[in-house]
Formats: sequence, structure tokens, C-alpha cells
Amino acid sequence: MNDQILSPKMLGFWSDADIAQATDEPGIYCIYRAANDPETGVMEAQELLYVGESGSARHGIQHDEHRPRWEACLQPGEALWYSIGPCGKANRERLKAAMIYAHKPRLNQDSPYLERFPFDRTTVHLYGRKDKLQAIFTVERHD
Repeated sequence: MNDQILSPKMLGFWSDADIAQATDEPGIYCIYRAANDPETGVMEAQELLYVGESGSARHGIQHDEHRPRWEACLQPGEALWYSIGPCGKANRERLKAAMIYAHKPRLNQDSPYLERFPFDRTTVHLYGRKDKLQAIFTVERHD
């Protein structure tokens, strides 16, 4: 058995206006729908829409083929926000699979990882900007 603990620091948030400042490290990226909080009037992450991965996270965000679907989720006054969890190539797909399996983002509905986790037991401990994400979770192999 090859149990794994993955602990990425979630960096962000960036909007389209400042995505050029985001890290270009390899890793996963999370796409959020952000809107003004009705009580405070402050823009906040409201919903995790999508999880992707790339050898260059910023490039992945900027060039992901799903961008039109992300934009279609926005209402007037809302924006897309992005966060990045740096992760090396060896564990990137496993981390993405765990994130999708645990969080079930609505725009990952075509992912095989929504209902299937093909890796050994994996515990994920997120720190940093983890809004709308479980901070610590474990997923078991489920083929």
C-alpha cells in the first residue's frame, strides 16, 4: 500500500486583472466564483467551480479550454478568482483527483474523479488560502 500525505499551500486569490502576478510553478489550480458578500459588501469566494492541474499553473489558468464554462457561471458583478497549490509532477494528478473527489466542483462533471479515486489512501492537508475547501481530508481508493 502506498499511502500518501499531500500538503500544498494554497496561494491566491488572483483575478483576471492580476493573474500575471500569480506563481508559474507546477501544481493544481482552483477556479472560484467570487461575489460581494451581502452583509459586508466585500468581494469573497462564493463557490469552487473547477480544479485543474498543469506544469505551469498560471499558464494552465490562462489557457484552460474550460474558461468559457467558468465565465458562463458568473452573474453581473461577479468575477472569477484563482488559487494555486504548487505540487510536483509526481503527485499533481493524485492531488487533483483527491480535490475533485472530495469537493465535487460543478464544472468538473466530466472528470472520472468525481466518483472514482484510483490511488491509494491519500490525506490532503491544505493551508494558506483555502476558502471553500476542506482543510484536511482523506480519500480512499474507490475504483
